[in-house]
Amino acid sequence: MKKYSGKTSTALIPYPDDEILLIKRNTRPFVGYWALPGGRMDPGETIEQTVVREVKEETGLTVEIVKVVGEYVEVGVKDDVEYEYYPTCFVVKPVGGELKKQDTEIQEMQLFSLNALPLPLAFEHEKMIRDYVSHQKSGV
Repeated sequence: MKKYSGKTSTALIPYPDDEILLIKRNTRPFVGYWALPGGRMDPGETIEQTVVREVKEETGLTVEIVKVVGEYVEVGVKDDVEYEYYPTCFVVKPVGGELKKQDTEIQEMQLFSLNALPLPLAFEHEKMIRDYVSHQKSGV
C-alpha cells in the first residue's frame, strides 16, 4: 500500500455572489474529488509560500493571503492509498495571473455557489468550507 503524508495547504478563493473556486483532481488519492486548490509543502518552504505556489501552479492565479481558516487533519485509506495530511486552509485573493487549468493534475475547475457545492468533496474540504462560512457570518 502506498502512503502519502505531510504538511499541506489549501486555498479558499472567494468570488462575488458567494462563489468559490474548486478543482477536480486527477491525482491519487484525490481522483474524482472536488477540492480546494493546494498541495504539499516542499522542503525549505513555509506553509504560506506553499499555498501561493500551489495556487499558481494549479490555476495560473497569483494570490495574496487574506487570513487562515484553520488547521486540519486528514487521515484514512482510499483506493489502496494510505494518507495522513495536515492541511492549513487559507482564504486568498487573486492579485494577478489568468485562471487556467494545469493540465496534468487537474481534470477541471469551476466556480460553485457556497449553497450548491458539488459532491464528492475531498476529505476535510467540506469542513474547511463550512468553517469559512461560519467565520463570514460571525464577522471573524
